[in-house]
Amino acid sequence: MNQTAAASALIEQSRQLHLDALKKNPLDLHAYNALEAMMSSGCYSEWMLINAAIHPRDEIFQYFAGHESAGNPFREYLSDGWRSMVELMTILERVNRPLLQLNSVLEFAAGFGRFTRHLAKAIPGKLTCSDVQAESVDFLKASFGVDGFYSSHEPDTLHFPAQYDLVFALSMFTHVPLEMWGPWLRCLWRGVAPGGLLIVSIHNEDAAKKMGVVFSARGDHFIRSSESTSLDSAVYGTTFTTAQCALGALQDALNTSVMSHEKIAFWIGQDALVIQKP
Repeated sequence: MNQTAAASALIEQSRQLHLDALKKNPLDLHAYNALEAMMSSGCYSEWMLINAAIHPRDEIFQYFAGHESAGNPFREYLSDGWRSMVELMTILERVNRPLLQLNSVLEFAAGFGRFTRHLAKAIPGKLTCSDVQAESVDFLKASFGVDGFYSSHEPDTLHFPAQYDLVFALSMFTHVPLEMWGPWLRCLWRGVAPGGLLIVSIHNEDAAKKMGVVFSARGDHFIRSSESTSLDSAVYGTTFTTAQCALGALQDALNTSVMSHEKIAFWIGQDALVIQKP
C-alpha cells in the first residue's frame, strides 16, 4: 500500500470511529466536530457552506439538545442561527438599511456563534463580535474569521475599538434586569456610528401575558433563571417588560424614540426595537 492509500485508509478509519461514537451518543460534540473538521461526506459544513463547529461550552446548543422537542439538535441549532439572520435582514429591509449595504456590524452578546457563523458568511470582513463568556471571542475569531473583543460585566468600563453602522444585541435585554437597561443602552449607543442603528430585542408583552407573566407596577417581571448555568442569575436571568416600560426605559437612557418597533420579530415572542443615531 502506497503512502496516499495508507493515509486515505487512516482517514476513513478515523471517520468510522467518530461515526460509531455518534451512534452511541448522538450528542457527542467531540465526534461531531471531528467529522466536521475532516469534511466528512454529508457533514453540515459541506451542505450549509459554513463552518459548523460547535464549542463544547455553547450553552445555547445545550439548550437545544435538552429541549423536550429536540429531534436533531445539531441541525436545529445551525438552522435556527440561519433563521435569526433572515429575521434581522427582514427588519433592516423594512427600515431601508439592507444588511449587505452596511459597512460595519457589531454583534454584541454573540455567545459561541449560533448566529455569527451565518452573518460572517453574508458580510465577510465587516463583522465584529463581542461577548463576556470565557473562550467565546477567541473561538469566534478563529472559527469564523471575524474581528472581536471581550465585553465586561460593567458597561461603564467597556470601550469599543470603533463605531459601527449597526450594533445588534439579540436576546440580551430579555435577560438583563431592568435596572441595568439604562447603563447597557448608553454603553451600546457609544458604539453606534452617526446615522447608524442600534437594534435590540425584548420579550413581546402579549406573548408574556399568554405565558402567565404578571408585571410589576413599573411594568417589568424578572426571573432569576435562564438557559445559562455559567452567568450569575442575579444579573442574567429572564426579563419581561410591557411595551410602555421598554420604550420608556429607552427614552430615559438615550433621550430618543424608536425608529421602528417590530413585533414578534425574533423567535416565538421577541420584539425588535430599532433606534437610529442622529
